[in-house]
Amino acid sequence: MEGNAVRPGPVSPGRTSRSARRTALVATCALLAACAGMDTPKTPEEIVAQRAQARLDLLLAGNFEKSMNYTTPAYRTGRGITSYTRRHAGTSSWNKAEVSSVTCESDRCEVAIEVTYQTFGSGFENTRSREERWIRVDGSWYVYLK
Repeated sequence: MEGNAVRPGPVSPGRTSRSARRTALVATCALLAACAGMDTPKTPEEIVAQRAQARLDLLLAGNFEKSMNYTTPAYRTGRGITSYTRRHAGTSSWNKAEVSSVTCESDRCEVAIEVTYQTFGSGFENTRSREERWIRVDGSWYVYLK
């Protein structure tokens, strides 16, 4: 070593260097800030509203395979993608679909949806209400289709 250079000494067990503590503090603050920015739903109504809207957005985009993941495991086991796609063929005329309200009791929620669509032939736009039932299965919420 030349001149007056200071050589760092060993860090004793149980003690950390100042820069390691600073790094840990910065990482912790960044993690807390990221978590605080997340909009984590807490109530069943919030969770179902978020999931129902995500499913509607997928239907609007014509992504039937991904939207089918929001159906109950029993539905997915008993029906294929072809049946599901046929069931939702009319969504191609939808211009907009939004969850308007969610009411839950225990493991069941009723979801009100407003769908705006183009009427066949006339080209007029119409809005109508639809109802969906969502149920909790093994801790997760799914749309219940017969």
